[in-house]
Amino acid sequence: MAYALLGGVPPIVGIYMAFFPVLLYVLMGTSRHVSMGTFAVVCMMASKSVLTYSVSEPPVSVSPCKNLTELNSTDLAVILASKNSTDYTPVQVATAVCFVVGVWQVLLGVCRLGVLSVLLSDTLVSGFTTGAAVHVLTSQVKNLLGVKVPRYSGPLKVIYTYMDVFQNIGQSNPVAIGISAVSISVLCLYNEVLKPIIGKWLPVPLPIELLTVIAGTLVSMFLNLTVNHNVTVVGEVPTGLPEPVAPPFALIPKLLVDGLVIAIVAFSVNMSMASIFARKLNYSVDANQELLASGASNILGSFFSCLPFSASLSRSLIQQTVGGKTQLASVVSCLLLLLVLLLIGPFFEPLPNSVLASIVVVALKGMFLQVKDLPVAWRQSPFDGMIWLTTFLAVVLLDIDYGLGLGVALSLVCVLIMGQRPKVCLLGQVPNTEIFLDISRYQAASEIPGIRIVQVAGGLHFANKDHVRRKVNRLVGDISVKETVGTIVKNSEAYEEAEITRKANCDSAALMVENNQVSCVILDMMSVCFVDPSAIKTLIAMYKDFKSRGLLFCLADCSATVYERMLHCDFFEDFPDSQLFPSVHDAALYALQLEKS
Repeated sequence: MAYALLGGVPPIVGIYMAFFPVLLYVLMGTSRHVSMGTFAVVCMMASKSVLTYSVSEPPVSVSPCKNLTELNSTDLAVILASKNSTDYTPVQVATAVCFVVGVWQVLLGVCRLGVLSVLLSDTLVSGFTTGAAVHVLTSQVKNLLGVKVPRYSGPLKVIYTYMDVFQNIGQSNPVAIGISAVSISVLCLYNEVLKPIIGKWLPVPLPIELLTVIAGTLVSMFLNLTVNHNVTVVGEVPTGLPEPVAPPFALIPKLLVDGLVIAIVAFSVNMSMASIFARKLNYSVDANQELLASGASNILGSFFSCLPFSASLSRSLIQQTVGGKTQLASVVSCLLLLLVLLLIGPFFEPLPNSVLASIVVVALKGMFLQVKDLPVAWRQSPFDGMIWLTTFLAVVLLDIDYGLGLGVALSLVCVLIMGQRPKVCLLGQVPNTEIFLDISRYQAASEIPGIRIVQVAGGLHFANKDHVRRKVNRLVGDISVKETVGTIVKNSEAYEEAEITRKANCDSAALMVENNQVSCVILDMMSVCFVDPSAIKTLIAMYKDFKSRGLLFCLADCSATVYERMLHCDFFEDFPDSQLFPSVHDAALYALQLEKS
């Protein structure tokens, strides 16, 4: 019920979401422990469309006396939102969003695009959900304080909302504030202090949220808070099951983009939770089947006044902790909700909204604590730290969908940047072994006289082929069979350049073997995971370049995938297959034997 308010729909919709779609997911889903239903981030994302296209709660009222030249940017945004609105109710828009999300998920499942979830890394999801938690908290401030403020949409809506809250703080309801303070205090006291103690003695968790709701309802009922103190309450809670009604299909073209974003986010949350339980309890989940199950469930829910549903993080953990083994636990939950829908629903009509807001705010603690992930991510990788911070700020300042898109784009850019700089190093042989290691890291490894062994680690493709070639040439040096390293060192300019290279790239090995002719260059391909046609052309150009300088160029330890790509690209029409070896040791023996002969 509390999360339904986040989506801008009546609280009863939250119960519908935990009942109708879940019944179908139980039959189609592959996760045994995920508890499906409402999720704060998904509800917040759906609320954007509900706010934009419904008319029951206009975003903001603009004074009619203003003309276009007197309107500020906020007022213009309000007018645009009002023009976009039609005669749809919030529930109708919500069902249309739910239908579009379901269709997208079914299409992605049919096309077997479950791998799309990999676009959302753990770092990105952490920054995204933390930023979304700011939006959730902001949306509940008016209920916590009992103050009436308009709802905004679009960039900077968080800032505009807090500006209105501070401007109208004098109109806040002291009784609502007191209810919020007591509710939050009780929930925090139990979760932080009493729960660890009581949990040792109780076989099942104490439903403190439910007890808080019951207590708030009774207090409001007996004190008549609505009439005596103007406290906003839940209001009418209809009994019985809703009749199936088709969503407004005319809205679907306007919701395609928002629906796709919600579909991917909801699916990523589902797969994250499902994968955690699957790894912990040693079973597997099918990503494509999860897409089909979620999509079909959302389509069913759209005919019963539902918002898009997703995995509930807290309920899933509780369900597994108390001993749930299969989705039959969700069926039991649905039966209890059916009891609420048929009989108990009207009991919650006097429930103050501030109690529901308090439950939501306390539940956000885990999301806000994810701020601790930022310094850890930055220490482990500056790229990850930048992705977390950028996604968080974009979600807070722009909007949830903009922040997600920017975070995904930045993640892909970081992957591209890292892929453009594969590691290139010189290898040396560990004496009396066939082991070859990076000589800049292992003192025991030393170069074989007359042979330069260069290792490339990573993919070779059009974006990094020139970088790899420059690094290899720098490590090999401008050496021919008639020249020696000692000759190069005598040249002052070359010596200074070699010293700079040594300090910047650990290439001191180019000066280690003085007065020793280099006759062979071996490229270790063991760590090359793939090559593209542009990289293969570069390898041919390197072979021809070394050949013109009188150097033998060999490739060693190519994987089957790389070798097959070479065959497809006619690599061996220009490169002699006699210079391709199964190991670096074999290539070195061949070069030494050839030098002796």
